Amino acid sequence: MAEQEKVAVKVEDVENEVFNKGLVQEPIQPESNDKIEELRKRVGDVIYDAFVVRYGGPNRCYERFLIARDWDMEKAEKMIRHAISFRLERNLDGNRKEEELDRLAEYKEQVGPLWILRSWGFSTEGYLLIYARVSKVNLKSFLSIPEDNIKAFYLEWLTNVFDLQNYSNASIRDPKDQVWKGNVQVINLQGISMAQLHISGLRLLSRVLKIAQGLAPENANKVYLVNAPWFFSGAWSIIKRALNKNIIAKITVSSGDCKEEIMKYFGDSEELYQDFLNSVQ
Repeated sequence: MAEQEKVAVKVEDVENEVFNKGLVQEPIQPESNDKIEELRKRVGDVIYDAFVVRYGGPNRCYERFLIARDWDMEKAEKMIRHAISFRLERNLDGNRKEEELDRLAEYKEQVGPLWILRSWGFSTEGYLLIYARVSKVNLKSFLSIPEDNIKAFYLEWLTNVFDLQNYSNASIRDPKDQVWKGNVQVINLQGISMAQLHISGLRLLSRVLKIAQGLAPENANKVYLVNAPWFFSGAWSIIKRALNKNIIAKITVSSGDCKEEIMKYFGDSEELYQDFLNSVQ
């Protein structure tokens, strides 16, 4: 029997229980090695089960932090300890009290309608596909929200991304190998104005991005900044300051749409590609 051709799949087409009741099964694990075992031992005094699960499982968790720091043990330990402390301090992995849930609901009501990043679904190879259309940003409304509320919303959104990535790397998605599948982001800059690149907004974005630098190792596999106007270069020089060299190396900035390259994530399906582009209205 011929092998069934893989197709990209939308998040809403995946069974709801996967995300509402936890993973069907844990992500496929890489083989352990001396460095994974050493990092595991080094942080044994602070690590907790929910953190390990959130970051991909018993071996994957440590591997992600090691890769993010080029297998430098001291830097990987510093990063994972920071992530653990940060998540514990904000109770990102524990049971929430009623007042915490009420605050999160308030943040979602404030920030959610203005949030332009959408987790569309999974590519043919299992990458989580995320789309944003920057021209939809209402900068004035965004800047009127307390920064701490925006960051709290972002952390909840990022946690959801972690869960989606765990699913995309589980055997149920039939990944071809043990390489971690991060997300592929397409940030569409078509139609943006210079006003939407105001320095106050860029500084806020930089501060939010710095959070992810310390909490989300190997989160992104590839980022496309497409349809970039000529005046985006100044904004890009500011944004880059918040990014480490490994992330910058994964980013393509183009005045075109990179359609031919991006289409490959959809199995060259024009219908799915257009659905992706229309996921932010």
